[in-house]
Amino acid sequence: MITMIIELLVVLLALYVGSRYGSLALGAISGIGLAILVFGFGMKPGNPPTDVIYIIIAAVTCAGIMQASGGMDWLIQVAERLLRKHPDRITFYAPLCTFFLTVLVGTGHVVYTLMPIICDIALKKGIRPERPCGVASIASQVGITCSPIAAAVVAFVSISAANGFDISIPQVLCVSIPSCIIGLMCAAACSYKRGLDLDKDPEFKKRISSPKATSMSTAGPPRRSTRKFPPAPSVRSISSSPPSPSS
Repeated sequence: MITMIIELLVVLLALYVGSRYGSLALGAISGIGLAILVFGFGMKPGNPPTDVIYIIIAAVTCAGIMQASGGMDWLIQVAERLLRKHPDRITFYAPLCTFFLTVLVGTGHVVYTLMPIICDIALKKGIRPERPCGVASIASQVGITCSPIAAAVVAFVSISAANGFDISIPQVLCVSIPSCIIGLMCAAACSYKRGLDLDKDPEFKKRISSPKATSMSTAGPPRRSTRKFPPAPSVRSISSSPPSPSS
């Protein structure tokens, strides 16, 4: 029992020290902690998670292809049009946008592109940016548990099957997607009146009165993708097009 507690403390200490020095240090110091457990406590290392590694490679490759082909820009443009069309409901719509972007892409890093747009819309509407941004950042990570191409979902199904539970990915999504959406809407409702409105916040008024803040607020909306996408051809235009010479 004492040995198990010491091993747990070694793991927690490695995670804590690694998190203090950044992402690369987290992996390196976690490796040092693993070496201590193997050579110091005689623990037997497990098999490398090759299935999870292959899934991560596939998800990153798909995301890269989507970015190169313009699919990511199109998704961001659709989300931006929705948010700018309904700025009053941005506290509820922003988490939904980041959530479904993560579900479609399989990674929560898409929130980095959308977060400046959410802040810009909230500021222009006089809404505290922390209200939509706080829930939107959480929604981008919660969406990983609802994405069929995320490593977390596939790993959960694989581990469940190895322990005798016959669970498929659609079954997991039928539970995780509705529950996550309900939880995010409850969180958005709790964040809807969080803090004072910007026109009633003396600290915000004090900061916005400085020349630097004024120049930043009048600089215009954040830079976003302006890539143009051609309209999809209709069935009539495809059927009426002349055959190619090769045919």
